[in-house]
Amino acid sequence: MSIILGLLICVSVGIITLAVISYRAYYQHRINKQLHDETLRTRRLLSPFAFSIITVFVVLIVFTAVTAFMALTDFGAEKVPSEYRTAIYEYQAFSPSQMTGYRRHFSINENPGYTKTVEYQGDIRFIIFTREEAFNHFHPSFVIYAEYTGDKDILYYGVQGPFFAPDGRQMTGMGHAGAEFEGYICVIGTSNINSRFELSVGLFDSGLKGEDPFEYAAVRETITIEIPNPENNTIMVSAGISPP
Repeated sequence: MSIILGLLICVSVGIITLAVISYRAYYQHRINKQLHDETLRTRRLLSPFAFSIITVFVVLIVFTAVTAFMALTDFGAEKVPSEYRTAIYEYQAFSPSQMTGYRRHFSINENPGYTKTVEYQGDIRFIIFTREEAFNHFHPSFVIYAEYTGDKDILYYGVQGPFFAPDGRQMTGMGHAGAEFEGYICVIGTSNINSRFELSVGLFDSGLKGEDPFEYAAVRETITIEIPNPENNTIMVSAGISPP
């Protein structure tokens, strides 16, 4: 807000300066014309000083009204703790053919340093690996495999993955749909602070439709992962439960 306030002050000063300079030029031009044409002398003009006072007064009223509105809006807005504004929340979804580079070291069966949990939701089997040690930048907090076990001819997949603060406020949200499905997907993500990650997987047996393709998904399932802070490394999985 301080940046916006500074910009408003600069704009206000600029408006006042431009208005006063313009009026002074007009005033001098008008006075010169009146000296040569007596018929124009019947119209009295404000002095540049009086015009300057009125301009400053009007701009101050507008400036005060705008800043008051901004203050009220900011006061009523939901406050987000600074630790959540600067925290790391991120994930990516990969098809089997994209499991290259560092990703090739992860396995759907076992991953050293991670606790394995399996959840079945409808026709999707979720294999969840959660990191046992504290956060670091070189190892993701979780690796989730979503494997389709049904008999539909799935062509594409989509994912949605918002992160939530412990009180339920959504901190960030990302998603996409339309990637080619290859039997399963792998979601790799991390968070360096106490948070909750909700993963929704949508599987499509036809082309994507509508503004929200997930409404037309042939299969759609959700799991929620609680990611506590480094002092408590137990990570709980709640299938199909959404944050409040």
